[in-house]
Amino acid sequence: MGMALMIIPNILLELFGFSPTKEIWIRMLGLFTFTTGIYYFYSSANNQNAFFKATIVGRIFFFIVTSVFTILFHQSPMLALIGSVDLLGASWTYFTLKKTSNESN
Repeated sequence: MGMALMIIPNILLELFGFSPTKEIWIRMLGLFTFTTGIYYFYSSANNQNAFFKATIVGRIFFFIVTSVFTILFHQSPMLALIGSVDLLGASWTYFTLKKTSNESN
C-alpha cells in the first residue's frame, strides 16, 4: 500500500473512488505507510508482541476516526471501508496474540 501511494497514488485513489491528485501529501502518506510496514516486519521478526498489542488500540482508533470523518465531513463511504480493514486487522492481531499466548502456556 505504501509503495503504491508513493509511486502510483492516483491509480490507488481511483480504486477507492477518490479523485486523483497532484498534491504531495498522498505520496507522504505512502512514505509513512511504507515506513510503518518496516516497523511491523522488524517487530514480527523479533517477536515484539508489545508492539502488536499497541497496534490493536491504534487500529481500532483509526476505524473510529475514519467512520466519524465519513459522517461529519460527508465523505465517501469508501473512507469508512478503509477504516474497516484496520478493524479487521486489529481483530486478527488480537486473536492471533491470544492463540499464541495460550499455546505457550
